Amino acid sequence: MLASSLQDMLIYSKDLVRLGRVRDFEVDPSQMKVTHLILELEDQAAKELFGKSPVIRHAKGRVATLLIEGVRDVVVLKQPMKELKGVIESL
Repeated sequence: MLASSLQDMLIYSKDLVRLGRVRDFEVDPSQMKVTHLILELEDQAAKELFGKSPVIRHAKGRVATLLIEGVRDVVVLKQPMKELKGVIESL
């Protein structure tokens, strides 16, 4: 799978709550691998994760690739929504 095919892919928690879309990647050049996905979060997901709703533009977050359970038509994380607070970092 090409990294470009992940861009704009929907991302869900383990309990299938829609979090948003993959917008970019963070690469560790020393290891030559993708370490984090940069997400554009849905308003409701941002409110639950960060305690506030974005006013003008979409909230962005960062999640480690170690938390990805699977990738097919969508990206699914290993944890349910209630366990992602503090795991997904606000950007």
